[in-house]
Amino acid sequence: MDTLSCKSYGKINLMLNISGKRQDGYHELETVMQTVSLYDAVTVSLKKEPRISLACNLPYIPRDSRNVAYKAAELFFQTADIQSGAHISIKKTIPVGGGMGGGSANAATVLNCLNALCGRPLDRQKLHELAYSLGADVPFCLERGTFLAEGIGEKLTRLPNMPKCPIVVCKPRASVSSKTAYQIYDGFEEKEHFDSSAMVDALKQANINRVARAVGNSFEKPISAEHPEISAIKKQLLENGALCAAMTGSGSVVFGLFSHQGKAHAAKSALRLLGYRTYCVAPVGE
Repeated sequence: MDTLSCKSYGKINLMLNISGKRQDGYHELETVMQTVSLYDAVTVSLKKEPRISLACNLPYIPRDSRNVAYKAAELFFQTADIQSGAHISIKKTIPVGGGMGGGSANAATVLNCLNALCGRPLDRQKLHELAYSLGADVPFCLERGTFLAEGIGEKLTRLPNMPKCPIVVCKPRASVSSKTAYQIYDGFEEKEHFDSSAMVDALKQANINRVARAVGNSFEKPISAEHPEISAIKKQLLENGALCAAMTGSGSVVFGLFSHQGKAHAAKSALRLLGYRTYCVAPVGE
């Protein structure tokens, strides 16, 4: 086997609390992340010549070491001491610059695919070390399901699977980089904080209504102040029957949890009529 194709799943942050800022400039987080069924299609092929190439359906995506999936391949071969190369093909569906972890998921998928294609020279712990060096969300993306992430995102604790429910995700026209989001947050006076224990308890009870009540994101107010369409999308989701709605990650995608498939599809249709990229997805368990 010299080629492997895999689904590279996106994520939402059911809750995200910024608890402080460290001396090294990084922010301390506690967040509950959930894999969802929206995915990029990633195909990895081994090559004899020690060269990495990357293709993508979106012309503005970097195809060199600026791309974290490309970096993942470089790091894998260097760490495993394998004199081979790879061609990576990515068909992107996860919105770029939306806080759904598409780039991180692509990097994690490349690590998993190369490890499988090369006979699994790296154990799980080593893969997680590589993932962490590539970005805070990449270790989570190596896995699948529901996790509490702490620190800068590297300390992972598996949680009970999220109750099955329809989830609508909607990408505003604006995109937000993580670096910009933190700068906006730091300059915003009205800080909001959320309790991870409430979300963990709701998941343990497998109660979607309690999960909905525990949803929240410290980034949402400051990023929404810069991009009002985030609040407008959130309002649309709630008016169309969402149990809750919130921004995911550092933005700008907004998601809503629903108790009924019909309401979720009606909300998706309403937002698409307004010109937004909108999807109806589901939680993905371990």
